[in-house]
Amino acid sequence: MNKDSHKITAIILASGKGERLKIETPKQFTKLAGYPVILHTLKSFHSSQYIDEIVIVTLKEYIEQTRNLCINHNITKPIKILKGGSTRQRSSEIGINSCSKDTAYVLIHDAVRPFISLQIIKELVAKVKIHKCVDTIIPTADTIVEINNKGFIKSIPNRTNLRRGQTPQAFEFNLIRKAHLNAKILSIKNATDDCSLVLKLKKKVFTIPGDVQNIKITYPLDLELADKLFQLRSVSSKTKLSKKRIKLLKNKVFIIIGGTSGLGLAITNELKQHGCKIYSLSRNTKPSINISNLRHVNKVFKNIYKREGKIDFIINSAGDMLNKNIEDTTVKDWDYIYDINIKGPFNISKAAIPILKKQKSGELIFISSSSYTRGREGYAAYSSSKAALVNFCQALAEELIDYNIKVNILNPARANTPLRNRIFGKEDPKSLLKPEKVAARIYDILFTEITGSVFDIN
Repeated sequence: MNKDSHKITAIILASGKGERLKIETPKQFTKLAGYPVILHTLKSFHSSQYIDEIVIVTLKEYIEQTRNLCINHNITKPIKILKGGSTRQRSSEIGINSCSKDTAYVLIHDAVRPFISLQIIKELVAKVKIHKCVDTIIPTADTIVEINNKGFIKSIPNRTNLRRGQTPQAFEFNLIRKAHLNAKILSIKNATDDCSLVLKLKKKVFTIPGDVQNIKITYPLDLELADKLFQLRSVSSKTKLSKKRIKLLKNKVFIIIGGTSGLGLAITNELKQHGCKIYSLSRNTKPSINISNLRHVNKVFKNIYKREGKIDFIINSAGDMLNKNIEDTTVKDWDYIYDINIKGPFNISKAAIPILKKQKSGELIFISSSSYTRGREGYAAYSSSKAALVNFCQALAEELIDYNIKVNILNPARANTPLRNRIFGKEDPKSLLKPEKVAARIYDILFTEITGSVFDIN
């Protein structure tokens, strides 16, 4: 509890159905960086030393799932999980009325804002003890236009003093209770903001700067943006600790497939300097590996596991490219590309899963290509196989998330590798990534908690 014994409760509103996201699963339970959005939000409040209790107000059919999330991810603070109302205002009221009697202050937050920082929580707690009601706000870069009920512009306010409201919003407990009681008297039933109810009491609302990255996930594009934000935060936070983290690699067991050439070789050389145990494999090594043959992959993995007692990371750099239009591509050509680029990762995963599940840890990393985002003339087999690889990895990540097994994709831009040189001939090396630069970014993935994501390297 806080040092001044003023109990602070965080209320997480998670009752929305997310129609605008146009997906079956409510947006707060949609997977982001491998985990439900609400879990990212929950972890932030659970990590804050200023929060004593957490109340989650959610959909009736997701109460049990939310409870299991808390259990499986070691949420140990006192927590209540309640059925929400038909409106945000009603869900907020339910959360407020369920707070413990000794609650002095509450922070009310949208579950679909997973980037809330510990610093903002800290500042809100400090300011609410002074001002009783505090909102988080950010500047608006866009002009705000007010329209009438016929769709015509009514006014264009000067945006100098306009801000966009975010959450959390912090309140003295008795004040926010009184604000909701007053809303009933005034027949206000669908307020989308708790601070607006405090303003109805003629009380002042203080503001603090929010965070432009604390986005609200509302539309499909928001999910894509959020996924990239998680990667950026993960990379920036871990880079500061890279030397300390790299020490943790000592004695880790790596299998690097395609590790004798191109990106695989560069990654092998990068990791060798840190005391890792590396098995750099290809068709020409001893032991050799043929990723298009599941029985062979199984045998190789089992032998390494028997010898080492564990396998920490499996990195697949093996792949091939074909430059032919569909008209000129034979069935044999097509099958070959898919055998290497898709069947290979499938076989690697099939062989790895029993081992990684047994040890309840590990990570699979697959190297993709920027061509997965768009099919290109002459590269239909290659581009489509890389797109399939990304979808495959994202699905696999969700299947393995409860076993502490991560699956991620390393996606470099055009790199100066023997494969590329064979297909495209001589190119200006300045226009290509050096394999060593790609390899140096492998730590971004090794040290992240994210799973099911594409890590772009440009």
